[in-house]
Amino acid sequence: MRPLTRLLLALVALLPLAAHGQAAKRLPPVSVGLAIESGSYVLGETLPVRVLVRNNTPAPLTLGKGDHPAGAFEVVRHNDAQRRNLAREPNGCLPKPLTLKPNEERVFDLDLSVAADLTRQGKYLVTFGAIVHGVRYDTQPKAIDVVPGSVVLEGTQLFANDPTRQRHFTLVRWPRDHIDRLFLRIQDTPDGRFFPTVMLGAYLPLVQPRLNISPTGEIVILHRATPEFYVRNVFWSLPAEFVRRSTQSLLDPATADTERLNGMRADLDAIIQKNEAQRKEDHDKIERIKANDPRRPLN
Repeated sequence: MRPLTRLLLALVALLPLAAHGQAAKRLPPVSVGLAIESGSYVLGETLPVRVLVRNNTPAPLTLGKGDHPAGAFEVVRHNDAQRRNLAREPNGCLPKPLTLKPNEERVFDLDLSVAADLTRQGKYLVTFGAIVHGVRYDTQPKAIDVVPGSVVLEGTQLFANDPTRQRHFTLVRWPRDHIDRLFLRIQDTPDGRFFPTVMLGAYLPLVQPRLNISPTGEIVILHRATPEFYVRNVFWSLPAEFVRRSTQSLLDPATADTERLNGMRADLDAIIQKNEAQRKEDHDKIERIKANDPRRPLN
């Protein structure tokens, strides 16, 4: 099960359910949920979020009537006294009008890096709200960190047909789920245009990655992911686009046999220990049977 799905199921479990008597009357007409997979993201990285909207009323409910959005983010920088909202979409991030049946839940997968301006590093507070009859119902704020990452390697691409443009590649590392990951940041000069940061996979920092920039526009990055495997990423980089072409895991023959042999030894040791434990258990069982046998000769 995907982490976002697990988070959202937890949110659903916490959503208020219709109850009897006065408790039901205290429910808001709509409940909202917000799930963010990670607490930190590298600058320029895609930031997937999942939002949930639930109709708590016994009648159909339509969000986004007139000039009001069906749902919208509020994204502010931490310690911003003016609380300037960095959300880019004045009409909201959900399709409108959005009609929900009684007790219906709808889930939407969105990219917060598109919906809000997160182009500066720092801490942000993210809230999602649904608007019903001009009243906004918000989730609790969630904090995320946008970080530059630790620089590992840099390179620059020149374009023969566009000599004024340069494309700067920066390989950075940053931990996620307690594992070091390698990321590729891409930014052009002089216009400052950048492409979405790419997560290249798990990264073993003991070995320096390789960055090969071809005059044809092919970009090849090779990095060590585990003691046994390298990962090779190939991109196509042209003045107007940057596209990922392929990702391959490559076995390192210098370490693969050693790692596999060590694994076989560990498996063999486990089998021997298991057999020894079973032999001892059988021996003890036989001794107990002998001790309780009435035909056992007296000494």
